[in-house]
Amino acid sequence: MTGNPAIHAVVLAAATLLLLPLPVMLLRGRVPERLRNRAVARAYAYAMLGLYVQACLNTVPRMLDAPAGLTTACTAAGVGLAVAAAVLFMQAAVRGHRANPEGPR
Repeated sequence: MTGNPAIHAVVLAAATLLLLPLPVMLLRGRVPERLRNRAVARAYAYAMLGLYVQACLNTVPRMLDAPAGLTTACTAAGVGLAVAAAVLFMQAAVRGHRANPEGPR
C-alpha cells in the first residue's frame, strides 16, 4: 500500500520549493556572507541536493504505484543519501570551524 498519490505530489512539490533553490544558488557561485568559504558552501549544496534526491526517491515510486521491491530499494537508497548528507554537513561544519577559528563575530 502506497497511499494517496496526491499527498506524495504535495510532499515532492514542498521538497522542491524548500530544498532546491539554495543548493542551486550556492553551486552557481552566489554564496551568502555567512558561508564565505567556498568549500563549506559546496559541501552544504551537495548535502542539500542529496536530501532533495532522497525526497524524490521516496515519493516518485509511491506516486507511480511501483512494486514493493522497487519502493523498498528506493527507500534504502534514500537512507544512504541521508547518511551521505549528514557526512557532508559535518564536513562543512569542520571546514567552517577551521576557516574561522576565533569563532563568530
